[in-house]
Amino acid sequence: MHTPKVSVLMPVFNGARYLREAIESILNQTFDDFEFLIIDDGSTDMSREIISSYTDSRIILRTNTVNKGIVEVLNEGLLHAKGMYIARMDCDDISLPHRLERLVSFMDKHNEIGIAGSSLRLIKNGKLKNTKLLPETNEELKITLLFNTCFFHPTVIIRKAIINNNCYPGNRAHAEDYNFWTIMAPKTEFANLKETLLYSREHSEQISQQNALVQKRNASLIRKTYFLSIFDSINEQEFEIHQQIAANDIGIDIEKAMVWLEYLIRINQQKNTFSPQIFNSYMSNKWWNCCRKNTQYGKDIIKKYKSFKFLSCYKPSPYKYFKFLLKCYLR
Repeated sequence: MHTPKVSVLMPVFNGARYLREAIESILNQTFDDFEFLIIDDGSTDMSREIISSYTDSRIILRTNTVNKGIVEVLNEGLLHAKGMYIARMDCDDISLPHRLERLVSFMDKHNEIGIAGSSLRLIKNGKLKNTKLLPETNEELKITLLFNTCFFHPTVIIRKAIINNNCYPGNRAHAEDYNFWTIMAPKTEFANLKETLLYSREHSEQISQQNALVQKRNASLIRKTYFLSIFDSINEQEFEIHQQIAANDIGIDIEKAMVWLEYLIRINQQKNTFSPQIFNSYMSNKWWNCCRKNTQYGKDIIKKYKSFKFLSCYKPSPYKYFKFLLKCYLR
């Protein structure tokens, strides 16, 4: 019996509205050596009937009589996937035709990479909007985890060999992907392709939209646990400003943000955890974002921005810097 190279794993719960587009975007891939493992998690709409209407032999439908939730479904998929690689898919997204081809080619050439993702483009109100990017290299991505998730979950491909007994933990609902990446970070290398390989749909019916407060709270707990695994200690005041930087908040205490980011750079240099060049650039970028988001402070924020000790580690584009200056002066 042929073993597919890729298992495409797609959980479905009441996803009938966009399901056909999602299914057909996988069936029409330029790379075709895959099984399409669809797990219907107790849907009460027409999802199961839509899936069953397809006769493509690559589709493997598993059904739950009751809704078990995304974490149990994902772990069920990891357990039953036969492929060398496991590619995630959401039932309201669209994979571009060459998505699997590009990801498989990348993973075949980089045996050290256990998880890879890509850029994506948003769909809002039926229209394509902006492209979303994340850092590309292993070290950048593991620094990113100090603040937020480092992958767009529905874009990822995972090397099955790294799974072993690792699975999506169930203790941080609606932030299970962020949790999983932090667990896997010490165990394998990460990468992101800059290329856009998926269109991701935003709509009010999404579970993440309906559970935003729980997601935010659990992401905070994950962030703190990961931080402590890297940098030993953090008090409540420090973590509060770290949270605000992670959220790119308006109204942040700019002075405290600067002190904290400069402290992180110094402590990384002492511990030699990450490459100083990469880490300093990332923190300087965070500082730029803090200032850029808080132009309500007027010309004072320009002076504060320039006072950052590691300013030269990251340079915004001339166009973005001009917009920043203009907003500050208009205030």
